[in-house]
Amino acid sequence: MRDKIFFEIKILINMDPEEKHMIAKEIVRERRLPYSIEVVEENNNKYRVINNFGSETTYIKKDGHYFLEDELE
Repeated sequence: MRDKIFFEIKILINMDPEEKHMIAKEIVRERRLPYSIEVVEENNNKYRVINNFGSETTYIKKDGHYFLEDELE
């Protein structure tokens, strides 16, 4: 558990806040989400986000579009 928390904190520190905001804005615009999100983890083209209700979702960027992880399975 401790390793996971440290790993997540490390990822957040390494991400540029401007880049996180830009990615979140792109996802909200493309997916036409009626709520705000914040990128909490980035791994290649896989983004874990949390919305303003506290739910976590994973989006994958493929061919310039963002898909829910479940849509690509």
